[in-house]
Amino acid sequence: MSDEIDLSKPVKEVKKQVRNSENVNLKELLKKEKDGKNRSTLTKFLEKRIQNTGQKTDSQLALSKTRNENNKDKNFNNPSVLTIGVRQAVILSFLFGLVTGLLLGTMMFAAGGLSIEAPTMEQDAGNGESGEPAESGTEEVDEDLESISGMPYDVNTGVGSENVEWNGETVELEGRPYMGDDDADVIMVSYEDFFCPFCTAFHNEEFAEANQMNSAFGDIVENHIKEGEVQYYYKNLPVVGGDQPAEALECTLEHGDTEAFWDFNYEHFQNFEQLQQLAETDPSEYDEVMISWAEQLEMDADNFETCLLESEKQNDVIDQAEEAESLGASSTPSVFVNGELIEGAQPYSAFETVIDEQLE
Repeated sequence: MSDEIDLSKPVKEVKKQVRNSENVNLKELLKKEKDGKNRSTLTKFLEKRIQNTGQKTDSQLALSKTRNENNKDKNFNNPSVLTIGVRQAVILSFLFGLVTGLLLGTMMFAAGGLSIEAPTMEQDAGNGESGEPAESGTEEVDEDLESISGMPYDVNTGVGSENVEWNGETVELEGRPYMGDDDADVIMVSYEDFFCPFCTAFHNEEFAEANQMNSAFGDIVENHIKEGEVQYYYKNLPVVGGDQPAEALECTLEHGDTEAFWDFNYEHFQNFEQLQQLAETDPSEYDEVMISWAEQLEMDADNFETCLLESEKQNDVIDQAEEAESLGASSTPSVFVNGELIEGAQPYSAFETVIDEQLE
């Protein structure tokens, strides 16, 4: 007899019931959910559960029958055909992302390092001198960045109450802002660099699509953070020149609130190309943009300016980088899910697999 699952409960509670049940008719449960509330995150969860346990929905059975018939017609019943499981697919996806990253990194290095040039900055070619940004280019950057709106995610935020220990190393989370619920079962800590293009792609879907990279954070927010399963933290690991924005973020934490912290984080990744170009060509102008953001985010702008210009948070950034390295992180983004490392530009499926395993 199948265990009863209460679909009137929130998605997080229904998922827990399913995971704790040894005898549940997932196919029937999925049908009830689709006929009822039809919550996308729950239906995706049940469909994946069905796939992993071997139960098939009516649509899957029909599709399987059609494929078998097609295979017979086309003589595809070849024993040499390769069947790839979920874990193998994740490994192949990781290897593909790694190779893609190496190739892209080589191309960027050949063009002048890991920076991705923004088309908004023009150099004064008339005098043949230093390569200072043209005045009109700086004005264009200022206009584009003079107004920020903050992150669009409707999620709970809070501040960590205690540290965690992974692999014998302490991860400092007390007093650190997080996204998610305070009782989430999974803690995710991401070590990133604001000037890393792969970190930008992780957060910025438009940038990822334009540069043929993976973007996963939006799906993590929708499917796990909003559902109360994941508590997400961001920490700094500047490996490709992102020390300046890392210190600016920590000054935001010192002189603003958690909302300002996450708004800064979101806006910086959305404006990656312009900000990186500005920091390279005119660091003082970059600082001015950060100070204008502090004013818009209703921080103590004067103290923020002092904090930024005098590098008061430099040691905090160094400490975070050393913490990441002690955990085994050597590149960005390096994301730890309850201590398990997911490194590099991975697709959402890689994160989903590890999160679901941690929730079992």
